Parts: sequence; structure tokens; C-alpha cells
Amino acid sequence: MKTWHMVAALAAAAVLTLTIGLFPARAAAPGDCPQAAFGFTTAERDRMKAAVDGARAAAKAPGVTAGVFVPGRGTWICVVGVSDEETGRPMNAADKVRIASITKTFTGTAILQLVDRGLLGLDDPLSRYVDWPDGNAITIRQLLNMTSGVYNYTEDPTFGVRYQADPTGSFGPRDALDIAREHEPYFAPGTGFHYSDTNYILLEQVLERVTGRPIGDWIEDEIVAKLGLTSTSYPATATLEAPYSRGYDSTPDPGDADTARDVTYANPGYAGAAGAMVSNLRDLRIWAGELARGALLSDRLQQERLRTVPLAQGADVSYGLGIADWGGFLGHNGTILGYNSAMFHDPDTGATIVVEINRSDLDTDHATPLFGELAEILYPDR
Repeated sequence: MKTWHMVAALAAAAVLTLTIGLFPARAAAPGDCPQAAFGFTTAERDRMKAAVDGARAAAKAPGVTAGVFVPGRGTWICVVGVSDEETGRPMNAADKVRIASITKTFTGTAILQLVDRGLLGLDDPLSRYVDWPDGNAITIRQLLNMTSGVYNYTEDPTFGVRYQADPTGSFGPRDALDIAREHEPYFAPGTGFHYSDTNYILLEQVLERVTGRPIGDWIEDEIVAKLGLTSTSYPATATLEAPYSRGYDSTPDPGDADTARDVTYANPGYAGAAGAMVSNLRDLRIWAGELARGALLSDRLQQERLRTVPLAQGADVSYGLGIADWGGFLGHNGTILGYNSAMFHDPDTGATIVVEINRSDLDTDHATPLFGELAEILYPDR
């Protein structure tokens, strides 16, 4: 549930080419890197493996899963380390992980589906659906593209303490909105950009008011099932369905940062429509391409989705309606207690890169820099 991290080294991230398709879920012994590497050179494979190992070391992660798929050039799947430190179970490409803010791509799609069906408008005021301070000046579009100015509840220090201390504790949308109400907005609606998880909690309220259904049910029925994403879900409880990778985080004691604690089981209500979902490498590969192509939406709404605003002046990263554009790569990243992930697809070339890491550092995103390294290895001149 963290802000998109602008990493200077990735500003010139290369463009990749990948296909959508199935690949075998293969186990990995700790330190191994199983791969189907059709067309990549030994040097490329060695450098990509080194990048994965480097990211794993930087994150102090038990395991990393990465997939690179380039039509006409190669497929490379790297699965290193363990998914369970207690049992030593190796990571597996089929393992589910919490995908954090990649959830926003699903929530954004769900809202755009309602627009396509004439059930709400992008420029409708929030106040038409939810009682919120200045809700008459905030639009659905501004919530989607992070220009509403609404305070991000996950930036509140008391939230972080509560989440870290009791990951399975009681927390839901009302709690998130109560926290955000206590803070002044960052700016007047439409006059700036600030990434805010609260925007997507408010969109959750909008969808449920319009449809009369929980947002998780809508996403699973209208997106996940229709695209055959068999390992993707919007969980309602703290548990995960097997197979899954366990998630780890540093202990709350800052003097013991090298010791990991198991935080696999966490209440998805802490993240809601901003970051509650679960998926795996195979499904994220499929979803990245479908998202970039506008599956389940009209051409008009896909064009609206890809109207982006820059994160900062001169930035190579911009944000649309529940989607990020990094120099032509479309997708999202995510950090949540126990997990890091990144998922990007280039519609011009067909490239897809997916990264999953089973340890979190809520102040640092390790998955997105790894995505950038893999891209630059394949396309050093881009």
C-alpha cells in the first residue's frame, strides 16, 4: 500500500516484449533459479540471476519469484529461496502472494465497468455517493488518478503502529476513513498529485453504494472469473488458500532489523480496495496484458484510463485511472506487510515483467527496482 517509488536509476527503464501464456509452476531449491530460457544468452541469464540475488539480499527476503517473457526472444522464470523459513519449503512459481496496491488496477477496472454501464460518471461528484468533506468538489476521476487531495490514511503514524502491532486485528473501511477525516487535504481537488490509499477506500464505498454488492464479489465475478485468473482472489479473512508463500517482515524492534517475523496472516481490511488482493506469477502475467489492452472495457474507457498525470514535474512516471505508466510500461507495484510485488506490460512490444518478494520493508520498495534492472539488462540502449 505504498506510494509509487520514483527510483532515479530506473528513469530510463528499458522496454521489454513478452507474451501472454502459461508456464510450468516449478519448485526451486534455495539458491537455485529454474528457468525456461528460450533465446536469452548465457550472459543475459547470468546478469538477470545476479539482479534477483541482489534484490533478495537487499530485501533480506527468504525468497523471490521473477518472470520475464519476450515474444520471439525468450521466457525466463526465476524462483529462488524459500517460501517458509520454518519448514524450508522452496518458493514455487504457483505460490500466491499478497499483491498490495496492484489491487488498485482491479478496483479501477471495476469502477470503469460501472461507467461503461452508465451506472456512474467519471466526473460525478463524490458527494452523490458518499458523505465526505468537500465531496461536492471531488470527482470519481480525481479519486482514480490521485488528484483529489484526500489524505492518505496509511501515512498516519498511528495507523502504522496499529498495523505492525496487530496485523490480524479489527480494521475496515470505516476505520480508514475516520483516520483520513482527521487530517486536512493535501491540496484543493484537481490542483496536485498525491498518492492516497484513501481514494480507493472511497471508491470501494462508491461501488458498493451503486451495486449493492461487496467490492470483492464484484471483482471476482466481473473481472477475475471472466479472465480465468484461477489463483487470484479478494480475501475476506486473514488466511490464504494453498499454495502460498509465507510473508515476512522485520521485528518491531529497530535494533533487531535482521530478524524476520512471520506476518503471513493479516486482516485484508487494513488495505481494502487499495491493496487487499492475492495472486501469483501466472495470473499477474495474464492480468498485466489484459489490463494494458483494456480487457472488459470499451475503447473509450480504456482511453480515459490511460490519460495520465505526472507524479512530479519532469517525472518519467505518471498515473492514470488505477494504472501507472513508467516510460511506456503499464501496470502497478505494491508493498504490504510481508510482501513486495511489481507487474508491468508494454503494449507496444508485448513485454511483461512480474516480480514477487516475500518480505516487506514498508519504507522501501525492492520489487520495482528489480523490475527496472531486468528491463535494462535486456534492453541496455533503450
